[in-house]
Amino acid sequence: MLRFVPRSSTRMSALAVVLTGVALLAACGKPPQPALTAPPEAPGSGSASALPPSGLVPGLPTAGLPTGGVPATGLPTVGVPTYPTAVVPTYPLTTTTPPVTPTTTRPAGPSPAPRCKNGPTAQQVLTVVKGRPGVPQEELKVVEGPYCSGTWQFSIVQIAGADDDDEALLVVTNGPPATIKVVEAGTDVCSVKVQNESPPGIRVRACGA
Repeated sequence: MLRFVPRSSTRMSALAVVLTGVALLAACGKPPQPALTAPPEAPGSGSASALPPSGLVPGLPTAGLPTGGVPATGLPTVGVPTYPTAVVPTYPLTTTTPPVTPTTTRPAGPSPAPRCKNGPTAQQVLTVVKGRPGVPQEELKVVEGPYCSGTWQFSIVQIAGADDDDEALLVVTNGPPATIKVVEAGTDVCSVKVQNESPPGIRVRACGA
């Protein structure tokens, strides 16, 4: 004998089967994971995927930077003042040439009077000088001269037999050889008369100039 099953009963049976499957899946836990192909990374170790983009420093703000990190020209310098370079003036080198002192040549002075050729002899000079005040009474001799210039004569007289280092007597005479007269006789014969009246050659002998 056939039994009629209501349609609502069939729907309830299908729902019960679905709920039973869901319960079984929940009891089994997580679905199986695929097998590992490499060892797991240690905790705290970074990876290439964890690094920041190229040019970025962790912890620094990236606002205002172009995409990809720091620009190729580097970070801008802020707050560094710039000062103008001091220009040191250059001066041309000057050389100072010391003044050249012209060499002055003094004109040659008069030449001393030469030895007499036609003048008085040494004996004539000793004759006129002997016995004058200041003239030694010892025998005398003419050691130099007489030298003549015009009518003037100059002679150097010394005591006969004396050393060459002994003091000599200077004699200036004037006049013709036979009648000469003493103008000056002594250790210094450069008197005013000799300087003003005697020829240059005699003055040079008597005064040195």
